[in-house]
Amino acid sequence: MDNFDLITKEILRGHSGSGVEDFAEMYRRSPTINSFWKDKRVDFTKIKCPTYIRGSDVSGLHNMGSIRAWLEIPHDQKWIQWGSYQEWFELYSVPESEHYLTAFFDRYLRNTDNGWEEKTPKVRWDVLQFGDRKPIQDIILKDYPVPDTEYRQLFLSENGKFSSSAPKSAQTLSYNSETKESFVEFTYTFPEASRLLGLPKTILYMSCDAQDDFVVYVLLRKKDKDGNNLMHLNFPIEASPIKSMAEIDQKSTHSVNTHMGQLGILRASQRAIDPARSIHPQFPFHPHDKQEKVAPGTVVKLEIGIWAMGVDYDAGESLSFSISGKKQTAAEFTAWSAPRPDHEMNHGNHKLHFGGEYPSSLVIPYVGKPWP
Repeated sequence: MDNFDLITKEILRGHSGSGVEDFAEMYRRSPTINSFWKDKRVDFTKIKCPTYIRGSDVSGLHNMGSIRAWLEIPHDQKWIQWGSYQEWFELYSVPESEHYLTAFFDRYLRNTDNGWEEKTPKVRWDVLQFGDRKPIQDIILKDYPVPDTEYRQLFLSENGKFSSSAPKSAQTLSYNSETKESFVEFTYTFPEASRLLGLPKTILYMSCDAQDDFVVYVLLRKKDKDGNNLMHLNFPIEASPIKSMAEIDQKSTHSVNTHMGQLGILRASQRAIDPARSIHPQFPFHPHDKQEKVAPGTVVKLEIGIWAMGVDYDAGESLSFSISGKKQTAAEFTAWSAPRPDHEMNHGNHKLHFGGEYPSSLVIPYVGKPWP
């Protein structure tokens, strides 16, 4: 709610956003889907007009909605361009953005015969490299997700590593769900240059002794060859006041200016899946229309879609996968938000179960070696 609270309290005219629906109050009244919440979900299948979709990995607000639009719009007069920088920078400070937007509007609002359909690739994507390395931009793809993607299933294993098969014996790891500093982490080191582009997913077996409901956060990050976590700058470095990512201290790290990695979130009581409404096998649809509380200590299977990613790895670099009870990414606008009710918060330790009868795993979208 922090970004919405900022908008209603500081941006909209009037008394604290008066006239705007109170989402926090409506959530207190109905934490599961009802007619109020259903009305907020756009039905992209009803879009009949030509559509030009923009999005990026680095936006925590407008990531998967753009992907869902691309997959659900039921005609082929649609184009998607996925960027690598903060969305307002790309729209307002990159001349090519204005060029493409103007050409699109000229074609379909003014009926100008400007060759839009012939000249414009259906799918263009940027891939992040993190650190001081610039993203690779405007990669033309045949479709999205990339045809013939290899969805590699990595099983959580001993010593914080992954394996090609689940360990034979069941094991557990735990973290304190009440602090951001506590998490469990697994890493996979790439033996050769690799590109992950598409929709990752995780399947976790979890339990909690302290309460009958809990929220799990997962995060994919990139590590360098020395095991250090990397960040991506959401602007070209030449457009910023720094010369290297090393100059950004923790106090200056913000979700608007930096990107840590891809996030996934799920509340255990709303783990049910409707396969018929899932936009892709890698991104399960949770109806959120009922609560199935979890008896303390009971192990439940959680299938969590993770936001779209496009990242290149050199040989020796690693993928980090962390699981926690708090959001691990940089804060947004928390100063404007009141604390959430205690019953919505995580309490106590969460237990991760893997191996044996609990084949917890991460599925990654491998599309081959990096290409221009």
